[in-house]
Amino acid sequence: MKTRNSILKIATSLFVFTIASLFLSQAAVAQIVLTKNSFDAFLNGQFTNTSSVSSDAVNIIALLDIVGADQTWDFTTLTYDETFSGTGSVETFSSAAGTPGAGDDHFEQATHVSRSSFTLKGTIDGEEVEIEFIGYEYNILNDDQFMSLGSVVMDGEDLDMTIYSRPGEVYYAFPATFESTWSYDYEDQVIGGGFDITSDYSVSVVVDGWGELITPSGTFNVLRITKTEALDFGSFKLESLEVEFVNVQGFPIATINIDKAPFSEEYDDETAEASLNVISTGTSNPREITSELPDRAALHQNYPNPFNPSTIITYDLAEAATVSLDIYTISGIRVMPVISERSQQAGRHSVSVDASNLASGVYIYQLRTGSQVLTQKMTLIK
Repeated sequence: MKTRNSILKIATSLFVFTIASLFLSQAAVAQIVLTKNSFDAFLNGQFTNTSSVSSDAVNIIALLDIVGADQTWDFTTLTYDETFSGTGSVETFSSAAGTPGAGDDHFEQATHVSRSSFTLKGTIDGEEVEIEFIGYEYNILNDDQFMSLGSVVMDGEDLDMTIYSRPGEVYYAFPATFESTWSYDYEDQVIGGGFDITSDYSVSVVVDGWGELITPSGTFNVLRITKTEALDFGSFKLESLEVEFVNVQGFPIATINIDKAPFSEEYDDETAEASLNVISTGTSNPREITSELPDRAALHQNYPNPFNPSTIITYDLAEAATVSLDIYTISGIRVMPVISERSQQAGRHSVSVDASNLASGVYIYQLRTGSQVLTQKMTLIK
């Protein structure tokens, strides 16, 4: 049976994963491109996050082997063993002042600090668990990279459990898109629950695919990001692989993890694990993902609106269809093709539009799907 420390580790991962996902982002229609501007706007408000875990090794390995351009990864082929859910609220600050990291030279470097209070619920080895937490995530965001300085997570019941992590993990080196690569080393320190552990890691990252991810919650345009991580013990290393499928909001909807067998160059298929993640917020933006298929095609109001220079357009498909999405001037002149005759599955889809090359004004965006034509207005203000 997993110990309380193991549960806390799961909670910490869920917290960091959730905070790292709460951003607006910028994307091309097929290949998502992440830059500093993609992560400038941190969301505040209520959120829920659900993570479903699968150890269906045969089908996980089949998904792991799919790389390259314009691919399809179908996560509905997996069976799921455990589900964890987190609910709570998040608010973001521009410095570490007034947080547990204040006065610490490491955490004082942060340009963005997010405070989250949340409740984790789930079943581990047949045992129902529910734990309350307060957490802080410390990040540096600049033109070159988005980097985590670490997190502080406290047990909400009695605040006697603190996990202090100092990873220096580079989430993204900008611009991040298909075939991008970056690498880094970091020292991770974890304190709490009667232990103090420091570990040295080396990580190499490659964006090795893009295409569509099919899930029970819908179909999404994604980048596939593969991280190879080595834990250095001096005389030998333990190596693991993490693959994230990141959607147009910068949110890793699905993740695959697998470890190399000790003292071996081969990955151990039995260690393969996959997770699906669904997040929704209390804010009125297209990040909210529904688990039910829509009953009709719909084109939603872009968010934000008015905007400068990027905005996200979200639409629903009741059935698989060939889709086109274009932007027109108010007089009917097409000024930007966003999606051109692309086949997509039923579900909710989002695409981010960069209107840097357009002048301020009111524009029409039009969705064509089969025999339907749907339109909305949006306003660009520079």
